[in-house]
Amino acid sequence: MMTYKEKLVKFVKLKKEHIEKFGFVYADHRDYNDIRSWTEKRCKKIYKSIVEGITSHDEYSGLYNTTCPWCVYNEHEDDQCLLCNYGKRHGECNEEDSLYGKYVTKEVRGSLTNEVYRDMINKID
Repeated sequence: MMTYKEKLVKFVKLKKEHIEKFGFVYADHRDYNDIRSWTEKRCKKIYKSIVEGITSHDEYSGLYNTTCPWCVYNEHEDDQCLLCNYGKRHGECNEEDSLYGKYVTKEVRGSLTNEVYRDMINKID
């Protein structure tokens, strides 16, 4: 059985594969290692929050803080962006020249439907 750390890493890898189809970078080994440094208890809480949102609400789609492990880790607080390890590596998401700022195109956002996220979860669980 996969640990919650590995479930989160797998979720990020699946999201990465999807976003890279559009020619954008989403995550790398540093991001996976970051997640692996979190406690299993915290990873369980984060993973369950993401899955609960995706499976309970059809509007959970696109590129929002509810489907981002780092945002959920930081409890979706904007003032936590400065502390976000993903943001430290790739630029804060609210910055146009950040990694997020580059891949948050209408095409990518629109392609990450609730159904796509559900398929990702089904590949993990």
